[in-house]
Amino acid sequence: MKKFRGITTLRFRAAAALALTLLQASSFSVHAETTGLAAIKSYLVGKVTTMHKASHDFVTNAAAYEKIVKASGGDYNQAVLKDGDELLGLITKMQGDYRAIHNTGYETIEGIVAGVKPLVDFDTYLDAGVPKSEASTDSPASPLVLKSADGKTIVDHNGNLFHYVMEPALWGTRAVYVRPLSPEASAKAKGIKVVPRADVLAAASLECARKIDELLAASQRWQPTLDECVGALVWMTPTLNGYFEDWKDSRYNPNAALGRYVAESRVVDMRGIMFSLQLSYKAIMPEIAKKDAALARKLEQDYASILSFIDKVEAREKRGNKLTVQEIEEMAYQAKAMTDQLVPRLKQVVAILSLKLPPKPILA
Repeated sequence: MKKFRGITTLRFRAAAALALTLLQASSFSVHAETTGLAAIKSYLVGKVTTMHKASHDFVTNAAAYEKIVKASGGDYNQAVLKDGDELLGLITKMQGDYRAIHNTGYETIEGIVAGVKPLVDFDTYLDAGVPKSEASTDSPASPLVLKSADGKTIVDHNGNLFHYVMEPALWGTRAVYVRPLSPEASAKAKGIKVVPRADVLAAASLECARKIDELLAASQRWQPTLDECVGALVWMTPTLNGYFEDWKDSRYNPNAALGRYVAESRVVDMRGIMFSLQLSYKAIMPEIAKKDAALARKLEQDYASILSFIDKVEAREKRGNKLTVQEIEEMAYQAKAMTDQLVPRLKQVVAILSLKLPPKPILA
């Protein structure tokens, strides 16, 4: 957040609170209209539709930003000196687009998208795929290859679109995606030291819109089954623990974080993914209750407890006292214990409903 703190920090908490309110309100209205598997699809399509709009806003704003830079002959200092307020305003708008696409967008459906085979490739491409050099069986490489309009390679299997390109470019956390400003231009830009490269933002915006267009179409085509939705709960619920590691790195290990997880606290993302899993569970809970009412109630309580735990984590973060590495690791341990105990119960659901548990999507 330091690079662009003149733009963002005064608005951070208010924006986060508003985003959470909008997330909860929109999620409730979608769920209230439908039930069962249809509720899961309705929620998914509704959220991706919102992401779709934000992604095309991002295209418009990135094009406007690039136009200003080109009007100054590609000289970022001159662009800031001549049109600094407009340029900074566009950066702020694009940061807002990113939050709508990712933090209050994709993270609130990742439990579904990454949890089912027909959609999981979008997760690898946009949000979870790692650089080819770091890939493993459980952490596949993102196939992203991104080029600028003049054909120069920006990314070649070096990580996913959201966290390895868009976020570090917009928040200035990776030198390769920004241009430094002269002291005079920095003063005009309210102390900001760097601004994003226009070619990176233009290319990333077009690719983001294209991929989310595809995700929307795939979400509309998807016909969820009970097997795969319960499977998503089995495979995605235990991922909460990893968010704590990301949260810790974003605060204490910038080299490991590689400029990621700076748009919002990773706690916002924890809430998003667990909310989508809780919503999915509630949609199928009546089917479970027909066979085992006690198990259905217990799982309902388990998901509610996890969301309550995340509330407490967020409250601790907002107190303003810097959390230690040890405190975050202890929270991660508690989260793992809570989610681990759900998996055997969810596998009971597979048994009592005579379902076939799909393979883990990224391995299938």
